[in-house]
Amino acid sequence: PVMVAPVIMAFGNAEQQQRFLPGIASGEVWWSQGYSEPGSGSDLASVKTRAEKKTIPGQGTVYVVNGQKTWTTLGQYGEWIFCLVRTSTEGKPQTGISFLLIDMKSPGVTVRPIIMLDGGHEVNEVFFDNVEVPVENLIGEENKGWNYAKHLLAHERTNIADVNRTKRELE
Repeated sequence: PVMVAPVIMAFGNAEQQQRFLPGIASGEVWWSQGYSEPGSGSDLASVKTRAEKKTIPGQGTVYVVNGQKTWTTLGQYGEWIFCLVRTSTEGKPQTGISFLLIDMKSPGVTVRPIIMLDGGHEVNEVFFDNVEVPVENLIGEENKGWNYAKHLLAHERTNIADVNRTKRELE
């Protein structure tokens, strides 16, 4: 949850901030990260999970998401997942990526365990099969998700390094 909060604070609109940040701050809502995909390694620009806009009578406009994420740590507990999704194939690969928040209880979301050599189940595969996601769950602008992901990764690296603890110890 620490990872998605800075992105919502920096790029989410006021409604998204009011909707999502309290649950993150209190620890009541469990978030999963949907970045890695099979066969892509750490190359986030190669995201293949698609999100296509579609208008559904009576429901409004949604993104219909299809694809797969892998190595989703503790995804079996996730209530929400923040995902990099492909919204365009025009231009450089980085320019067609969007940052989408998806309710893990949505129809079409399937979580399957990846059992490790020690028999443990910490990571998962997450499948999206025609998952309808309200357009209100798009963070920032469509096709600008690469910028938001870089922002998140900068915060992730800072958290891993535990800069504040290190500064205190140095003092």
